[in-house]
Amino acid sequence: MGLDDPFPIEKCSGRVRGAILAEFHGRCPTIREVASISDAQWLTVPNIGPTTLEELRNIVLHPPNGHDPQPQAGMQDNELLSRLNRLQREFNLVAAEIRSRLNPEAIRRRTRKPLD
Repeated sequence: MGLDDPFPIEKCSGRVRGAILAEFHGRCPTIREVASISDAQWLTVPNIGPTTLEELRNIVLHPPNGHDPQPQAGMQDNELLSRLNRLQREFNLVAAEIRSRLNPEAIRRRTRKPLD
């Protein structure tokens, strides 16, 4: 089983299965698609908490056939670039969130009430 194979949704509890299907608009995603979503993003999905996230990550990290999605020496360049791009996107999201929390003007804009 490779990263582009369907995620083994049948191995999930009903709660995780429902959350995955909701997140992917009713379709079963690939292992790669599930793995590409950060823990922070998963925790914003309804019915995904720390326990269900752990269940999800266990399936991603240890698929039924034992495929390990961690980088390996034999990984193709396009797979490495894809992983790098995903990590850079995730890093940029975290950095932007930190910047917005440290920027007092952004805080004022978020808390300012509209004039009626």
